[in-house]
Amino acid sequence: MLRQSVCSFACIGIISGCGILPDELSRPASEYRGTIPTKTQTPTDAALSCLSRAGDVKSSNVTLAVHVINDTTGKLGGDETGSVLPRDVAGMLVTSLQKTGVRQVNRVNTAVTEWELSRAQEQTLGDGRTVQIGDEEVTFRPIERGVLRGSDYVIDGNLTQLDFNTFSSGGEGFIGGIGGAGRVFALTTAADLRVTNTQTTEIKIAESYSKQAVGREVFASIFRFFGNEDFDVKIGEKQLEGLHAGVRWMMADAAYDIVSKITNHNGACDRFLPAASQIERNRS
Repeated sequence: MLRQSVCSFACIGIISGCGILPDELSRPASEYRGTIPTKTQTPTDAALSCLSRAGDVKSSNVTLAVHVINDTTGKLGGDETGSVLPRDVAGMLVTSLQKTGVRQVNRVNTAVTEWELSRAQEQTLGDGRTVQIGDEEVTFRPIERGVLRGSDYVIDGNLTQLDFNTFSSGGEGFIGGIGGAGRVFALTTAADLRVTNTQTTEIKIAESYSKQAVGREVFASIFRFFGNEDFDVKIGEKQLEGLHAGVRWMMADAAYDIVSKITNHNGACDRFLPAASQIERNRS
């Protein structure tokens, strides 16, 4: 009787479906496991991998740093609880640059490095062993001059564009309260990135990159039945290219472009880009 009351209380306001609470001290249900985790890939990754093997990239000996890429579009979700675009775009760019084989230094988050350097200066940071400094053995980590690597170029910028419904088409038809609709839509996001020489502050590259996410929505609506009650039941399918995945692809394409320009790459890896990207690159 108690379990039935709990079930009834839990189902207030829910149209259908209410499970019975499991017995006390019963065996737990088996954990559901879906698809396996995989490494994130973009259509530009084959070209990035090609750069890591290219002789002109290997011999460039360039060191890059990514600083911050902020979202300045000001676009929030429907409930205004968060940004529509991903927050750690800089992390996406770092990952893509790593695939090209260029040397990178961390300028996105140096909090731990700075903390440990401060403790090392106080001679309170150790590695669990003694270190020989001249004729003396010490238990703290010494700070060596010139141990930190500097960068040749720093990359920063902003997500500057998010336009909804740049293209929309479709039709709707309703007969006797039963109808259907089909819509095709697109939205465009863009980022403006800068590549700056960290010794001279000269801007080496300033470029805008954009990505269009395309979606198709098909649904059928059945409403106003069972007297005066209104129901909006959407049955069908929705196909929308992931916006965050699109931003990752955009950062991968930017990484390919930046490394190619910084290292004066001869363009041999362009053939691994998607066909449409090759055409677009030849136009510029």
